[in-house]
Amino acid sequence: MIRLSIVFLMTGCSGGEPSTPEATPSDLPVAVATTPIANDGSQPCPQGMRYIQGGTYTTGMKLPLPYGVVDTTQMEVVEAPELECPEAIAATDGATACWVQTDLHDPVVTEHEVTVDGYCIATAPFPGSGPNPADGMTTWDAQMFEQLLTLGGFAGRRLCTFTEYELAVAGPTTNRRFIYGDEPNRDACARDESTDIGSMPDCQNSETGVMDYGAVISQWVLNDEQLVGWACGEGRDCRASGNARLDERFEDGSFATRYLVAGGTHRVQTRQAPFTPHTFHDHGQAVDSGGCDSWGWDDGPAVCATPNSALVSCADNSDDPACQALHDQEAAWQELRQWCVGKRMTECLNRGLTALRGEEVDVCPESDGELGSGQGR
Repeated sequence: MIRLSIVFLMTGCSGGEPSTPEATPSDLPVAVATTPIANDGSQPCPQGMRYIQGGTYTTGMKLPLPYGVVDTTQMEVVEAPELECPEAIAATDGATACWVQTDLHDPVVTEHEVTVDGYCIATAPFPGSGPNPADGMTTWDAQMFEQLLTLGGFAGRRLCTFTEYELAVAGPTTNRRFIYGDEPNRDACARDESTDIGSMPDCQNSETGVMDYGAVISQWVLNDEQLVGWACGEGRDCRASGNARLDERFEDGSFATRYLVAGGTHRVQTRQAPFTPHTFHDHGQAVDSGGCDSWGWDDGPAVCATPNSALVSCADNSDDPACQALHDQEAAWQELRQWCVGKRMTECLNRGLTALRGEEVDVCPESDGELGSGQGR
């Protein structure tokens, strides 16, 4: 993904009265049993997470796609391509936003039906507060982050699947084009990664209360059966940015392409569709740590969890050994998360894995401690 600072160009987004801020996550009402959302404490989710009720929903970008496209692959000289956005929007029926495609056209996931079990998702992208980490993550880093979650237990936290991510960020029943609605709003979300996570109250889905996902930076998730069903059906080419088919599997049945980057960013000039959860790309398979210091793009992890009724029954019980173990896992996660605020993801992974493995871990041994050419903002 290209990390250029590009002006956010959209129609109908400037002038007039500012939009009324939606409720912040803490202000949203606790949902009743007939709705798919519940706040912290009312469902068996770890601290700082939202519950998404299981069910069958329609998710994906509503047609027509809202983008007027400036295709840089057709330009002999690429210089300030964003200046062509107004013309591209005007020339495209139904377009209200601009997409300067800087490379291959990564998929926009259109409407399709999904069925999910109930799950939990972090209210805001990791680490949940402070600026987004400066170095982002590679496929290797995503694998290391998944190992961190697995080794630590951390009250059942794990990487989200793409479908879980898309559903929570778009809203299970509202299925918005963007995290905040169907119409683009240039003022809803942060325009750079240094703005504190969760500090823009409009940059949320009011149905689920999740904030910032797919609108500031993109997030690493897991490939899943329902995404593959969409991507490999109806004449689609079953691929993201690479040549590997998304349905390619190892002998044990697991997907060869395990990790994907979901959601757009705040930038117009980008490979995948900007500002929306309904898009994804891949960076290939995790082989080793080679090059991780220079290939750390501006992507972070999306953290979900499998609901656990013990989280409710153990809330005020620290005497039971099983409950104490859950409390210890939660405390360890919050300590790590808070330590990671303002740090690079490389530092965060090193600290977390070192503590869990009981030996010094350097996930990126080729690095000299400085940000590589593919890192930073």
